[in-house]
Amino acid sequence: MTLKNVKPELNSALKTLEVYASARELIIVQAKYIVKSCRESINASHSANAAIPGNESDMLLKAQEKTEKAGQILKRLQKRMKSDYGRFWRQDLNEFLINSEQEIVEAFSLLAVVKREEIPPTRIPFRTQDPESYRMTNTSVRVSDVAYIYGLLDCVGELKRVIIDSVNRADSAFAKDVFKIMQEMFNKLEEFMQFSNSFSFSNRRNFSDPESSSKHQSDLKQKIDVARYAVNNARKLLG
Repeated sequence: MTLKNVKPELNSALKTLEVYASARELIIVQAKYIVKSCRESINASHSANAAIPGNESDMLLKAQEKTEKAGQILKRLQKRMKSDYGRFWRQDLNEFLINSEQEIVEAFSLLAVVKREEIPPTRIPFRTQDPESYRMTNTSVRVSDVAYIYGLLDCVGELKRVIIDSVNRADSAFAKDVFKIMQEMFNKLEEFMQFSNSFSFSNRRNFSDPESSSKHQSDLKQKIDVARYAVNNARKLLG
């Protein structure tokens, strides 16, 4: 009786877990930079919307630069996961990416509304700097469906502030336009409430993890409830 079969199996398992732990750590570290840039972009977007007409360009430029920076970090991170971890990186590591990806969705979507542009799809287009020529080129980054839903729900709350600031600067027409977007978007997002008690809304890795699945269910329900409150509150503000 020997450990002839055990040792190679354990060595293989050890290598697999080391790769997983390394990838997880990298995501957690890079996520902090993504979230920081997105928060700065969101603040700049609000400052631009609240500014006196004609004085908003600097803040819009800052918001654009910060969203693009966040997009660049996420794109590099996803590329690194694909090369270092393999083709199942999304399946195994998505839970650690959701927060940073939803922040990107929120920042890009809010900026689009403030700039009177279309809210981006799950493959978000943005500009990036070519390291060789230093020119800005067009690219895109794909976020998960869960992150997209969460990010748009968070954006609904941010649109309430856009409406308040628009009313304060006597632009009731824009405030009403934003409320229409806010209401229509929430009506579509509210349809996902049917999954708030379903394991299917969690990523595949965590189907067998009740604690993780319960967290996703709770987050979804809470975000929908918060967004609903924001819509109702904005409706009262506009009379």
